[in-house]
Amino acid sequence: MENKILQEYISKRIRLLRLEKGLTQEQLEEKADLGTNYVYKLENQSTNIKVNTLEKVMTALDVDFEEFFDISLVEQNSDLSDLMVQIKELSSGQQDRVIKALSTLVGEIKGK
Repeated sequence: MENKILQEYISKRIRLLRLEKGLTQEQLEEKADLGTNYVYKLENQSTNIKVNTLEKVMTALDVDFEEFFDISLVEQNSDLSDLMVQIKELSSGQQDRVIKALSTLVGEIKGK
């Protein structure tokens, strides 16, 4: 189930930003040059999004990478920025392990 954390985040973020912009699913599909019902499938996690499709969606929503992933906090905290750089240097499998470990740690700290 933890493997779907990023997919769930992206799905929720697309929906939130689409609604903030006052767009219907169909309008976003048109602006991003996507197929019929594609945004519905994305928002309901029925399909995995490709990077180039995510870029189209971000362009259609008029948001940049930082705004889409809401990472302004990272830029304000040099320790977090350094950690992000270190994580980026890891292999994909190692990144997954770090993300799972951090997710577990944060959950424990929050008392989940």
